[in-house]
Amino acid sequence: MQFTELVGTAIANAQAQAELTASRARIVATADETRRRFERDLHDGAQQRLILLALRLRAARARLPGELGELAGELERLSGGLDEALEELREFARGIHPPALAEGGLGRALKVLARRSPVPVELRLAVEGRLPEPVEVGAYFVVSEALANAAKHARASLAVVEVETLERVLRLSVRDDGVGGADLERGSGLVGLKDRVEALGGRLTLHSPPTAGTHIQAELPLTDIPTG
Repeated sequence: MQFTELVGTAIANAQAQAELTASRARIVATADETRRRFERDLHDGAQQRLILLALRLRAARARLPGELGELAGELERLSGGLDEALEELREFARGIHPPALAEGGLGRALKVLARRSPVPVELRLAVEGRLPEPVEVGAYFVVSEALANAAKHARASLAVVEVETLERVLRLSVRDDGVGGADLERGSGLVGLKDRVEALGGRLTLHSPPTAGTHIQAELPLTDIPTG
């Protein structure tokens, strides 16, 4: 009877763990869909209205007679401010859900991310075709957060990003030559990444000794993503 109770408890614990993992995966998927919808609404709504206003402002500026030079200068300054606001909104929208990820997949999105990184990035990609969407999104944000940390906190001069698929697992690695000392317990961004990766059935590890750079590794399964 004791053995039966132990087996029953073990099964119940395993079922509870599976249900918890599936629940976390659903929460991540719902959040990603909300982010994607928000980015789409910004692109189709506010950004398009700002672009139209900028075009109208330039057209009004072009129609002004020469003797209204002071007013023309003010319109020019307003047009410049509107362009800056539009670019800020675009950057905000990219951070929510990058269009390159939805349009071209993980490889294209990481190339865009590498080009925009303040820290020079050596990118090594061994990924062909599209991957499951939750995996692409999870991998993108791991690399994005790692590069942001390398630029903001690590004072790195180089980051190396390696991504490959092997035995139905996506493996990625981000190393920098910065000051090190990163800690999963102290960084909310890193904790969020660990939770996201684990919710997809994967794992994330961090190696960041002081003065020796930071190395983030993640593995994401390409099959059996928990959703049920």
